[in-house]
Amino acid sequence: MKRPEVIFFDVGDTLIRAHPSWAAVYREGLAEFGINVSEKDLERALLEETQSGGWWNIEDPFEPSEENSYERIKAFDLAVLARMGLVDVDDAAVRAIEGAFARRSAWYVFPDVIPALDVLRDSGFRMGVISNFVWGGTELIHDLELARHFDALTISARVGFQKPHQGIFQHALDALKAVPERSLHVGDSYRADIFGARRVGIDAVLIDRQGNDAARVREEHGDPSLHVVHDLFGLLDLLGVERPTS
Repeated sequence: MKRPEVIFFDVGDTLIRAHPSWAAVYREGLAEFGINVSEKDLERALLEETQSGGWWNIEDPFEPSEENSYERIKAFDLAVLARMGLVDVDDAAVRAIEGAFARRSAWYVFPDVIPALDVLRDSGFRMGVISNFVWGGTELIHDLELARHFDALTISARVGFQKPHQGIFQHALDALKAVPERSLHVGDSYRADIFGARRVGIDAVLIDRQGNDAARVREEHGDPSLHVVHDLFGLLDLLGVERPTS
């Protein structure tokens, strides 16, 4: 792989994941409002709503405001709750869910992330974030003590485009005065991260933290040249950068 000057990273399921799970955090928020549901029911409802599509699959530009960000995630939350028979849910319950996800304790930083980012920074790479995230994503990245590694944070809710739209990638390039040919993007979604980055000429690496066989992943996507890693240490190997010794 050609050595890039700039490396962009997705956030969710690339650098961090919900802790202990998406459903558990949802349940915690609802419980604070007095709504008790089983984690299993929440898992099923989340999976069904995610598979049915949703706002994250819409590529149309949107208003980059905190209010619009909340209305977009609120529509998703209400759809999830409706799948469990919970309708006419008070707005305060949705606020409680979003408050639960805004807490540092609701997120787990993968153990390879900070050591790998430290090595990449020491090796001279400039780095940025390109993430489909709600308005509070910027504050969360700071709360998780990850922001110091990055030269710019490009959060979809704040720019009015979300991956795979070319607009969010161009915004990130402009923020770092970078060119596509010397940039790399790392993310866990083939459509959002790989397809999106390639649309603007940025090379891309798929991170598959499930540990699936790389050859099978390439075959699944019909993409024999796809770069696949299982963690950021694998990215270091791909770039020819020595792994941290401790």
